[in-house]
Amino acid sequence: MNETAMANNGAGKNWKTKQDIACHFKCNIRTVTKLMRRGILPYVKIGRLVRLDLDECDRAMEKYRSKGLFD
Repeated sequence: MNETAMANNGAGKNWKTKQDIACHFKCNIRTVTKLMRRGILPYVKIGRLVRLDLDECDRAMEKYRSKGLFD
């Protein structure tokens, strides 16, 4: 299954690679992999192809957000 087919079957999902997610969160790709292994970041794996939904990742990380001075 190619990326276009996966995007069409995703029904509005914003599929990203681990590299894209690492750039979004401004962290190392190893950190993304660790978060996936710990079950914090949800992902889909088809064969060797790994994709993460950006919106689901944002929601998952929101639980770990620390409260700042002005929050």
